[in-house]
Amino acid sequence: MVDLFALFQGSGNNQPGSSLAMMRSTDKGATWSAHAVVHKIRFKGAFDPDTGLPIRAEGFVPEVAVDPHNGNLYATWQDLRFSGVDQIAFSMSTDGGDHWSDPIKVRQTPPSADPGNEQAWVPGVDVSDDGTIAVTSYDFRFNTSAPGVPTDHWMVHCHPSATTTCADAGDWSDEVRLTDTSFDVEQLPFARGPFGYFVGEYEGLTSTGNTFRPLFAIGTGNRLTDIVTATVG
Repeated sequence: MVDLFALFQGSGNNQPGSSLAMMRSTDKGATWSAHAVVHKIRFKGAFDPDTGLPIRAEGFVPEVAVDPHNGNLYATWQDLRFSGVDQIAFSMSTDGGDHWSDPIKVRQTPPSADPGNEQAWVPGVDVSDDGTIAVTSYDFRFNTSAPGVPTDHWMVHCHPSATTTCADAGDWSDEVRLTDTSFDVEQLPFARGPFGYFVGEYEGLTSTGNTFRPLFAIGTGNRLTDIVTATVG
């Protein structure tokens, strides 16, 4: 058994550091190894690209998946190492967690004159029966200078093969838009205090056979949200 989690270190006046960490059990969970750090998580947090107000999106907590056929482990999280704003990082292990690939950016959010429009946040990850890996997240790629911030939910795939490992960013190019139309992140409920716009912690990704089934929240205006699903296969 392998447990992957976010490890926080530091308290009080010391700014906490966050890492992707893991523990392993070889006796069905009766005992566990000491934790081992896999990668540092360089996390800032999503924000409204027009106003700078925060978006409550705990993407520093990793999402993980395992291929039931070969035991490959996959992890995704928000990380700013690629462009100075949060993007979706991906790392994988083919040996039960002993070694991990370098983090890569798997989302296809295009470059923008405003780096805030390049953000991607709240990832999910899953594996279908044929080994295809899918990663979901929100982004602002359609934002313009017009009022409001158009927001969408997306899925990007990698299809492992003899020549494609999925550990290279170039392996991730098959992308699907999951929202029929954009919603305005500025019309989401606003959490009290420093938390900001709140889409809700109601996102998930699973699969049946070779069909992916994402679940996610969208804004419907007037500070309300709906929970919707899609079928991709």
